Amino acid sequence: MTTDRCLIVIAGILEDCTFNHICFVAKNLAAILPNFHYRSISKSSAKWDCWLKETCDLYKWTHTKSPLIWREIGLSRTHINYIGGSFQFWELLHKYYNISLYLNKEELDALQADLLLARNIESQRSKPLQIQEKYRLIMIIGSGRSMCLDLVPQLLMTKELWLTQGIVINLYDEPGCFFKLKRIFKDARTTGAGLNTVNIVENIADGLKNCDILIYLDSLVREEYEGTDNWLQRNYKTIANLCTQINEYAPSHMKVIFCSRCLPCFYANIMLELVTKLSSTNIVVASAHYGLELIYTFVSSFGLTQQNFGCPPVWGFLGISHFVDVHHMIQKCDVYYPNKRALNLNENMILPLGIQHSELRWFFYMAHDKYPYKNYFTHKALLRYQMGRSEDFPKCRAICDLLKLWYSKKESIGDEIISLGIASDGSFGIPKGLVFSQPVYLKECDDGLRIWVPFKDFPMPNMSLSIFQSLIDTAIYIKKKITEFKNSFDATNFQLI
Repeated sequence: MTTDRCLIVIAGILEDCTFNHICFVAKNLAAILPNFHYRSISKSSAKWDCWLKETCDLYKWTHTKSPLIWREIGLSRTHINYIGGSFQFWELLHKYYNISLYLNKEELDALQADLLLARNIESQRSKPLQIQEKYRLIMIIGSGRSMCLDLVPQLLMTKELWLTQGIVINLYDEPGCFFKLKRIFKDARTTGAGLNTVNIVENIADGLKNCDILIYLDSLVREEYEGTDNWLQRNYKTIANLCTQINEYAPSHMKVIFCSRCLPCFYANIMLELVTKLSSTNIVVASAHYGLELIYTFVSSFGLTQQNFGCPPVWGFLGISHFVDVHHMIQKCDVYYPNKRALNLNENMILPLGIQHSELRWFFYMAHDKYPYKNYFTHKALLRYQMGRSEDFPKCRAICDLLKLWYSKKESIGDEIISLGIASDGSFGIPKGLVFSQPVYLKECDDGLRIWVPFKDFPMPNMSLSIFQSLIDTAIYIKKKITEFKNSFDATNFQLI
């Protein structure tokens, strides 16, 4: 009877949930049925079409999409019998084993996420530990931006990111920006005394493999006379393609930081919708630079120095609308409490100041003027021009400060509040799941993971509630566009198949 051995071959695209569902069922059947044997062949979406055409040409089949299933009969498996796609496979199971299975979309998505996570964990376990802990791998997409000239050396010198052999940074941008990357590459060779490495990668897939941190700086700016929907859709397609590659090539522990010139919160919401491999807490939007851009000029306009001021909180759906709440900027103040000796001195003696203490206070906690900073905006542009400040330095600092906290070697965390775009948990009246910049702190979970969560005790922004609600309503409207674009994108891809 061994000559009648039948092997079922299931081939498909790695991120195809139907393919993964069939493989999951086949694996479980093989474990409980003595005569059920199967083999799976997974291909990347980039290689699938070419492989499918070669296979169909070889066996004279007509098949157009994932998955493709056939039988190989006999010990030599030379007798090949075409089965078909998913429908024919479920029909076969019902006919021979009286098995009927149905999963709704939500269950399929959950199964897909679990299978991809399990596959990634297994691949990580198969690597020697010393290779995993060798260096921290960072990829920058859009590295032709001017800020990368400052960002790369700052990242290389951030010791919180170093592993035993430092950091490796992979730079990627469109081919037309290659000459800019060469300059960054050349400058970076003098940083880190051989401990760190900077590479230029030819495609995103190569940079995502084993990547620990993805920093996304790229953006598609709005063209003259371009409609909002068309602009958003162009950006959606770019991020959707990136999400496909992340699902296929990136490890599940990878962190993503968006700091684009436009639409970073929109990008993060797309990624939350389409990426099945990463936890939602791993996807954030840097927003502190909006406060950093403001604080120097603002504090200087009052004749004060920046030294004892914390960055003002930033609220909003970045790239569409945001609000920098300078009213709730933190100021470190030195106060003096007189001791007994000071209180007992008579008026003719010099009164000592007493014992010095430091306190954190709201900048305007004693201000009589309800809007003491309203005239500031009239001379903001002039002061920025005189100082020659650009947006690059605040963005670099915002990214590096964020990473220093996230990867801090300190056991005690959670004592710093920063502004960050994260998926909301419903705090501050922001709908759950909506990426929105807000005050957050770092929380350590029971399993050791560090995640950013809203600091719920922070006061609401100093603005009319109706205006704040309008920021949220705009974000909700833009987020709804993602579903429209996804349906349109999926329909177009289906027609191409």
